[in-house]
Formats: sequence, structure tokens, C-alpha cells
Amino acid sequence: MPNAVVMTGYGPPEVLKWAGVPQREPGEGQIRIKVKAAGISPTDLVLRAGYVKAIPLPPNAVLGFEAAGTVDAVGPGVTGTSIGDGVTALLLGLGGYAEYAVASIWTRKPDTVSWIDAAALPSSAEAAVGVLRQLNVKSGETLLLFGGGGSVGIIATQLAVARGIKVISAVGEHDETLARELGAAPVRYGAGVADRVRALGAVDAVFDAAGKGVLADAIAL
Repeated sequence: MPNAVVMTGYGPPEVLKWAGVPQREPGEGQIRIKVKAAGISPTDLVLRAGYVKAIPLPPNAVLGFEAAGTVDAVGPGVTGTSIGDGVTALLLGLGGYAEYAVASIWTRKPDTVSWIDAAALPSSAEAAVGVLRQLNVKSGETLLLFGGGGSVGIIATQLAVARGIKVISAVGEHDETLARELGAAPVRYGAGVADRVRALGAVDAVFDAAGKGVLADAIAL
């Protein structure tokens, strides 16, 4: 029987316990991976603490929206992926905090990317790609990005710059150098941020990857 970190109830980290769990088999279009590393997302922490009990969790739930590892089994209908392949997976049904996880969404892990880095990518990359797709910002246009120093913001900046989009990145003082290195024009968070953005020119779209009280400024800009 494989082991996993199970959630024995809502609360602090102490509610998480290492315990045996039934081995799951991959279904249609799914793979099972032997987990090398699992990401810990803010949503995992919110779920564990019980802040969103409207989302029901089964008894002894195993958290973890993202994980990386080697393919251990493939379900019916899976093509292009074989046992032994290294992958990183987005686990919409959770289950990453375990020795084995079943995934429906995955991609091949490049050899140059570590297991730890690969496990930290899926949910942030999915968020960055999804929002940029919805904003539909074009090459030559300007994107204002709040939270450019976080995982979603870092990925979004690189994707946008690669597409020829000018990025103005609202960050804290400690992330200004990083924003420049990624190809963005940094502006400091805090009072007066809207004026500092306007000094750099008009913006075509706003991406709030921070979620911390910037809605009024985003609408104004």
C-alpha cells in the first residue's frame, strides 16, 4: 500500500498525517505517476485551513494540485506517453502529496528542469497562460501586471515579453531588479502607483496576479 499525506480534518499543518492509502489505477485518458516532488500552492493552504468549506473534501483527503515524477502506469486511450517518462502534472482532483498520483493533465518534463522546479510550475503556468489568453493582448500592446514578482507574474511576464508585448510590472522594491531582468518595466507598489504607471504610457490590459486591493487602480488605468 502506498503512502500519502492525508488531511485528518481542517486546521493547522498538524492535521496532515503520513498514512497508507489505496493504490489508484488510471482511467481513460489518465496516467499514474510515481511522485518525485509535489508543489504546495496557496489554494492547498486555504483548503486545509477550512476557509473554503463550500468545496467539499472527502475524509482523509490528499491535497496537492501539482506534482512531478515518472510515469508508472497509463490508462486506456493515452498516446505519446510511456511508462518511465518524466512528466509534470496539474492535478485538478488533488492528490499530489503522495507517493503516487493519477493525472489527466500533464506534459513532458525537460531534462534540464529539476523535479522540484517542475513540480512548482503547473498551477502557476496554467493561471498565467489562461489569463493571457483571455486578455488577448497583441504584440506591440502594453500589459500592466500587478504581482510581477510572484510565480504567476514571473511566468506571465516571460510569456508576454516573448510575444512582443510591453510589460509594466507593479512590484515591491525587492523585485524591481527581477522585473527588469525578465524584460519588464518595473513600477513600485503603493500609494501613487497609478500615476507612476501613467508616466510610462497608456496600457491596453491589466493582469492582477496579486489579488491585494489593486482593483480600483486597475479599473482607473
